[in-house]
Amino acid sequence: MITVFTNATVIPSTADGAVIENGRVVVEGDRIVEIGPAGGPIPADATVLDARGTTILPGLHNLHDHMSRKALRAVSKGAGFRSSSDNLMREPAEYLAYHAAANLREQLGSGVTTIRDFGLPGAGGIQAMRAINNGVIPGPRLIAGGDPICITGGHSSVWGAMEADGPVGVVRAVRSQIGKGAAVIKFMGSGGLGTYPDEEPGIPEFTVEELTAGVTEAHKFHRRTATHAYGTEAITNAVVAGSGTIEHGTFMDETVIGLMLEHGTAFVPTLSSVAGIAWKHRLAGDEYLFERISTEIIGRHMESVRMAWAAGVPVGTGTDSSGEVVEELELIAEATGAGILEVLASATRTASSIAGLTETTGTLTPGLAAELVVVDGDLLTEGFEALRRPRWVYRSAALHTGAPMPLGVRLSMQRGLV
Repeated sequence: MITVFTNATVIPSTADGAVIENGRVVVEGDRIVEIGPAGGPIPADATVLDARGTTILPGLHNLHDHMSRKALRAVSKGAGFRSSSDNLMREPAEYLAYHAAANLREQLGSGVTTIRDFGLPGAGGIQAMRAINNGVIPGPRLIAGGDPICITGGHSSVWGAMEADGPVGVVRAVRSQIGKGAAVIKFMGSGGLGTYPDEEPGIPEFTVEELTAGVTEAHKFHRRTATHAYGTEAITNAVVAGSGTIEHGTFMDETVIGLMLEHGTAFVPTLSSVAGIAWKHRLAGDEYLFERISTEIIGRHMESVRMAWAAGVPVGTGTDSSGEVVEELELIAEATGAGILEVLASATRTASSIAGLTETTGTLTPGLAAELVVVDGDLLTEGFEALRRPRWVYRSAALHTGAPMPLGVRLSMQRGLV
């Protein structure tokens, strides 16, 4: 089956920054076969979709999420982030499976065609990955990591992270997750913000020896690795251990950024989720925690993104359990001052490289997977807000009707929606 999208502004997201102002994209089944100017010959049996007034770009990547506990809808005024997450985690696994399926369909409709899922709780993400791969449910490409690995009593242990101590224990935990089908391995290298102030996000948890043992074992089985780390020491430990990405990475300095460049470490800051946690406290009426997180964490986090970007560290989009990709792009742009095409790469070309998918997706290139989103309006003149108007999403040889994600709590409050 051949489908031709024509008369659109086409953004291939290639390194040369090329834009085709009146272009077309031709797909056959699940592959891109042509991109170029509109008006070329059209096969007799092709389906032609007039995309006039739209922008076509590669499908977006979300490199950090939790499908079973995505709390974007949880904007009730009476509960903070921690209690909202606790309530969701008390639901039966069967309910959370439906919750995950709804989240996957919603993200696909918004233009997200690849997600790295970091579990919590149980193997729901792994089974969702199997269901998508087998055509049981529609969804983005899912790279599921099972449950993250933490120290005993460490970050997210209350939500089902797998506890392990010492290098031998961490290796055993990695093997256990791989045995369950995990496609990526995540470590909890520090405390976290979701349980703040009961837990201090800046405290390192795993030692560099423990992380090195776990990362080495994961890499032996050709699994990429990610490490949740807020504080400078925890980030340093993860980089030295060989973790592929730093997740969150709030408190970076020039030394650790130099180490990241030396080791080839990428950065997934999840700014939209960190901001969402603060604003969830404001929505719940806890102005003290809102001000404390805003003052002590968010500003410093934005500065870490600015420094990493300026140094050339690869930065990819991830939303964690309370953000959305468009807001993440907007915040990266705000932090770095970079242009729209440069920042867009964080959700397309750069993100696919971080995930190890450059031979599959991330750009509109003949021969790669036909994964694209068609949005109403001109992304180049209207900015990222145009991404909130998806008309169509194409993935796995199927055309899906687009629909915007609900706004996160920060934007919902700023726009007077809650």
